[in-house]
Order: sequence, then structure tokens, then C-alpha cells
Amino acid sequence: MMRATFLLIASIGFGMLTATPVAAGPGFLGDGRCGNPTCHGAGLPNREKPDPKWRPWKSARTQWINTNIDRHSRAYRTLETDEGRTIARYMGIEATQSDKCLACHAPAATAAPGGRYKKSDGVTCEHCHGPAELWLEPHSQKDWPQTRRQYVSKGFYDNDDYVLRARNCARCHVAIDHEIVAGGHPPLQFELVAYAQIMKHWDDQDELPAGAFSVDPTIWALGQVTGLRDALRMLSERADGANYQSFDQFPHFADRNCYTCHHKLVDDALRQARGHYLMVDAVLSGVATGKRDELAGLWNAVAAAVPSSPQAAKQKADAMIGWLGALEGRLDAIDQSATRRMLARVTAGGDRLKLAERFSFSRSKSSNCVDIDNPSTPWWWTTGGPEQSYLAIRALCRPAWGDRCDVVKSDMRTMLDAIDRFAYKPDQFAASLGAVGAKLK
Repeated sequence: MMRATFLLIASIGFGMLTATPVAAGPGFLGDGRCGNPTCHGAGLPNREKPDPKWRPWKSARTQWINTNIDRHSRAYRTLETDEGRTIARYMGIEATQSDKCLACHAPAATAAPGGRYKKSDGVTCEHCHGPAELWLEPHSQKDWPQTRRQYVSKGFYDNDDYVLRARNCARCHVAIDHEIVAGGHPPLQFELVAYAQIMKHWDDQDELPAGAFSVDPTIWALGQVTGLRDALRMLSERADGANYQSFDQFPHFADRNCYTCHHKLVDDALRQARGHYLMVDAVLSGVATGKRDELAGLWNAVAAAVPSSPQAAKQKADAMIGWLGALEGRLDAIDQSATRRMLARVTAGGDRLKLAERFSFSRSKSSNCVDIDNPSTPWWWTTGGPEQSYLAIRALCRPAWGDRCDVVKSDMRTMLDAIDRFAYKPDQFAASLGAVGAKLK
């Protein structure tokens, strides 16, 4: 159980990925400017004596510097660990110097005059909220909630827009440089509500009327659409490469013969996208059932094109990306009835969702990959239906059914044990998923 939990959370918490660097513009002031006790540096609440006036944003930086709560603050230090250096060594790079790693462990930023930002800070407040040089002072004013959007052009990133929030997080938590995975980096899971629970320092309900329905189902749905779009972009970019299936793209791995038994890069991107596709299908079950056939048609076209040709794979992936962009506008304020329909679709899909697609395996006579316990179930499969189903229930159950969710706790523990990627138990997963659905009808 502990191993399965660690693997699932670790895959959401870390990444050496490719991401869009911060463009030249306003500078970073450094996280210390956020740490005044009257701003975001207040202490964490006392569980035994809760303060009714405490608000989570008051302790945002306090949480960030606590590496047991917010892993962003240790992102750069991860590169200095033995594991980080080992992965980099396989790629022939220095982890603390290469953009392959820094793109997400310490994204490019310019320090503002007088600012204290430094690369070793890792992923800071400003990487998520925007370089604060031109908006820090207005941010401290009482009218900030009403005026904040006018500072977007001055570097502020408005995460209160759920679509923008999903895109912001997905930059580093979906599309992964395949070479890094080949070097030993764990594959990733992306689920926006689960991410937030790890280090949440805000309250999405605080600006809504008292008693308003939870926004988590809306955020979950948008996160799944964004995850699918970014995974398809990864597929499109790989299909557009000079070496479409990329068996010998990385010559410095040649002496280890990894790619004589390894999988193809475009196929891998398709597998990573599949978990999100299954969840977007569940989203449409809640908000636009008539669109499910369109989604399935687009997905089947991508899946059929991948083994056909790079041009066809890219064309079909790009078409689906455009369709998903139009879908975002339909996912506004998902209500309880829609949430229950989405959850029902997830929990009723055991046989369909339990598939953890295996990578094809073939080994040449010259391969040194001879000590493989079970080549049909390698450890490195990527985001799939089982993991995403578990996370979906965690995100949707309380909004859908409230305290009734207590009756499925044991089934959820069984499910978590089943989806250990080192010892996946598909039938146990499907049975526990079905049990959850039966108890929530």
C-alpha cells in the first residue's frame, strides 16, 4: 500500500520535462518578497486550536518553503541528488546546467533590479503567478481582487481562470522528454485537483456564494482536456521529427542497446494520451453526451494514423487538438448532476479502463537487455486509465455524493494497491472500481 501510494504521488510531484521558458519581460523579485508575516508568510494553522480568521493564502510562502508540503521548492535540489545526477549522466549532461532539466526544475527567469531571485530557488511563487516586478505593489492593495486582471499585461498570471491554471500546470507535468524517461525518470500522472491537494494554499470557493457547489469537478474536467491536448501535442511534435519512430535518435544510449527492446516514441505519446482520452469521455458523459461519438471518432483516427505515417499521425493529432480547444468553453460550472454522471461513467468502465497498454518487446541477438523479469509488463508504462480512474474518484466523489463516499474507503485502498505499476493487478482494479460504482448508485 505504501509503495503504491508513493509511486502515484511521486509521479505527480516531479518532472524533468520540456516547457516553454519564461520570455524576456518583467523580472523576478524572489520568493522572499512574498514572505512578510502579514502577506504570505504567516504560520500554518494549529489543528488543535483553529483560527476562524486564518486563510490559506496567508501561509502560501510558509507552505512553499516546507518541502514536505510543496515540492516545487525542492525542484532544483532534486537535480543535485544521486538519482538526478544518474539520470543526467545517462544523457551525457549536467543536471544543474542543462535546459532539458532546468526547463521545469528551475525555469528560465530574469531577476529584477534589486531582486533576490536565483536559479537554485527552483520553482518559485513567480513561476506560477508571474514575474512580480510590475505588479507586486498593486497586489498588496485592498482593491487587488477587483483590479488584478489589468496587470496580466505586466506579468501577472491569473490562475483564477481555471483554463489558464490547467495550462500553467500542464507545461511541466504532461509532455515529457522521452530521452529523460529512457534515462530513468519516472513516468508522469497529471490530474489538476490532486496536484492542488498536495500544496493547496488557496480556497477556490471563497469568492462564490455561501453553499455554492464545488468547483472541483469543473477543474478536474478542464485538467483532463488540457492533459489530453498536451499529450497530443507531444505526439504531433514527435511525429514531425526527422526520425519518426526514433529507435536510434539518441546515439549516446547505443552502447546500452536500450532501443533494441524499447518502444517507439510516437506510440509512447499515444499511450500517455489514452488515459486522458478515457477521462474526457467521462467528462462528456456528464456535460455533452452527444459529443462522445465525435471524440471517439477523432481518437480512433489518431490511433489508426500512428502506425501509418508521420504525416497522418500529425494531421489527425492536430485536428483533435483543435476540437478539444473548442470543448473548453463548454466546461463552465459543472453541477452535481453532471458530476454524478461523470463519476458513473468512470466507475462503470472496469473492463475498458483496466487496460494498461504494454510496450511491444523484441530483442535482437546483440542486445544486452537479458535480465528482464517479465518483458510483457515493464515498469515504465505511462499515464493510463487505472491511475486516472483512481484520481477521478478522489476528485469527484465528495462533490457528487458527500459523506456517502465514506462507504468506499476500503475499495479505494484496494484499488490503490492494484494499480502499483510494478505489480499491476488488472482484475483487482476492475473489481474494486465496480464495487465503488455499485455503492454510489
